[in-house]
This record gives sequence, C-alpha cells and structure tokens, in this order.
Amino acid sequence: MSGQPKPNFEQMTIKQLRAYILANREDEDAIHAIAMRLRNEGRTATVDEFLEHIKQQTPD
Repeated sequence: MSGQPKPNFEQMTIKQLRAYILANREDEDAIHAIAMRLRNEGRTATVDEFLEHIKQQTPD
C-alpha cells in the first residue's frame, strides 16, 4: 500500500477481512487480525491450515 492508511480490521467483517487479505496477501497485520478474530470465536488452526483455507476460498 503506497502511503494509504490501512483499514480498521476490527471494524471489518470476517468476509471483508478475507477479501482484503486475498487482495493484499503481504499484509501481515491483516493476517494476524483474522487469525486472532477466528481464535476468539473458538476456531483454531495452524498457520498452514489457515493459509490453505484462504487459498481454497480464492475463485479461479
């Protein structure tokens, strides 16, 4: 992101956050935010499982 402020990940829905991550895969803050949100909802997975899930959600 060239100088633009990052969105407020806490105000985004999981769906919005996932879409943002798919468009900005290098944004570690966003990846961390969704991982923490999912963990707080009781969902657990390894980082590899999580990244595989994100890849599977990508339309070809």
